[in-house]
Amino acid sequence: MWGLRARRLLTSAVNRSILPFVRHSSSGGGSTVFALSSGRGRCGVAVLRVSGPGAGRALQALCPSQSLLQPRKAVLKTLFRPDTGEVLDRGLVLWFPAPSSFTGEDCLELQVHGSPAVVAALLEALGSMEGLRPAEPGEFTRRAFLAGKMDLAQIVSLR
Repeated sequence: MWGLRARRLLTSAVNRSILPFVRHSSSGGGSTVFALSSGRGRCGVAVLRVSGPGAGRALQALCPSQSLLQPRKAVLKTLFRPDTGEVLDRGLVLWFPAPSSFTGEDCLELQVHGSPAVVAALLEALGSMEGLRPAEPGEFTRRAFLAGKMDLAQIVSLR
């Protein structure tokens, strides 16, 4: 059982960091967001995530005429720029259908080469798709909380 001091600390931390974001976020339910989940800069592998109802459409746009993915199975795919058909990279693609994902929504994860040029090209391609927008800081966590996938104690421990 939580002691009074622990409850006060948790409430204070949540009120300062999490709840204002939940109450005042400009993002609405039903939107599809994307973000670089791994660190910025040079790295061997970069992870990009897309979450929301348009994640499946983003998958089809980046991997046209390729078979649908089995849920939670990594598959090596060629990723194309949707508007020109230019090859952007080859990487691992994972599909997490709702509600069995971190956010409780349809989610797409791309594990690609970590070159800043590749990451920038993929972020630009995602940003050019209608209905997708860059995620706000903490938005994936907020969506997980609102979907009941995380509780406040787990969110505070992320900081």
